[in-house]
Amino acid sequence: MKTVGEVMATDVVWVSPSARVKTAVILMKGHRFGALPVVQTNDEVVGVVTYQDVLGQAPDTSISNIMSPDFVATTPDLGVVDAAEVMSREHTDYLLVIEDSQLKGIVSHSDLLPELGKSFDPLTGLAWSDQFRAWAIAALKRGQEISIVFFDIDRFGAFNKNYGHVVGDTVLKEVAEIFKKNVDSKRDFVCRYGGDEFVIASIRNADDATGLADSVKQGIAAIKIPELPVGISGSYGLAGGRRTNERREIHFAATLDNLVTRASKNCTLAKPARVAEAIREAEAKAGHVPAQPALEQIVAPKISRLKLETINFTSSGPEAAVKVTLTQDGREYTREASGYLVDDSNSLRLVAEATAGAVSQGLAVGHGIVIEDVLLQSGARGDQIITVIAVFIAPRFSTRTAGSAVIRRGDQFRAAAAAVLAATNRLVEIAPHREQNSPVAIEA
Repeated sequence: MKTVGEVMATDVVWVSPSARVKTAVILMKGHRFGALPVVQTNDEVVGVVTYQDVLGQAPDTSISNIMSPDFVATTPDLGVVDAAEVMSREHTDYLLVIEDSQLKGIVSHSDLLPELGKSFDPLTGLAWSDQFRAWAIAALKRGQEISIVFFDIDRFGAFNKNYGHVVGDTVLKEVAEIFKKNVDSKRDFVCRYGGDEFVIASIRNADDATGLADSVKQGIAAIKIPELPVGISGSYGLAGGRRTNERREIHFAATLDNLVTRASKNCTLAKPARVAEAIREAEAKAGHVPAQPALEQIVAPKISRLKLETINFTSSGPEAAVKVTLTQDGREYTREASGYLVDDSNSLRLVAEATAGAVSQGLAVGHGIVIEDVLLQSGARGDQIITVIAVFIAPRFSTRTAGSAVIRRGDQFRAAAAAVLAATNRLVEIAPHREQNSPVAIEA
């Protein structure tokens, strides 16, 4: 999320205390401003004059006689979300941006809206994965090599179960602050990827990105939360950042998906061994023995990835129906979707929606996958690639995710289903699942 300094207007129009009302009116009308800062000759801001202040005043009245010495100001490093909250709390449409008593700019609601319109996580203030993808793909298109650092908080599910979701939310917020303090907005972009996962895209090389990741890891380990008697730690995996020449003939979205997948796998490999023993040691040092069951009993078992078994597509005139079957750990999930065919992309969307429905069947109540868009694109080598943008929905948050798959042997339906699985499998691994004997909702 950007700061005020990145969105503010720097060509600020102002008046001096000795200026006259008629001058202020001309400036307000000419620039369509509702207020002007009042600045002394030493560039110090001493007040503000608004359109309401000048109404009914004689043209030659001095600004110093009608200005308000009270004004709402901020600094350039304030986040745009926090700036919007200040505006709402103070009932003002603008903020003066001041640093070292000097006027640096002015920011209004209209300056904040484009940034606030982007998707971000209200809990942590970090962007969701759609903004991360846009930033990383833009860097690849500029010919820049990127590094992807995939972070996961160790034992986060156990924190929630042992100490409650309020403590879990506090952990997420504290971890997000560590990321904000360590990343450089000119070189890095960090997002909350989903659940307790965070991802950094960076134009740093692999060595520098590793240094950044180590700093974040150390910062996480230093977090102290009174309600949490055990320590916090994070694991990370890295991919990319090793090329010295520009990538050529690549599909940018697919390249990014591959880097994220590799970084995610490397993160899993970096997870500490004997997690339960490490937690017990930390709790023993803290002098706390929880009444809850041992953590090895409550840590969720490893969930295998969903696999595509069959796709049955039938059509009759303008109507079509598709049935997708997935398997996971010996369980089978099937979902059908039907609709009218308009073009090829419409048939691909039906396959994607059926696949998303089958994925959702295995998730706990209140969790699911919704398809937002299905894109058919041509790669640099002439191959055709399907990219699916989906939304993972949970009771306490939702996040966009995307995945791509190359059409092989002309089977575009299988590629559409594979793109859905590429987009959702990582989230499905950490999401709560439906109990073995729980009823599955049947599509009407």
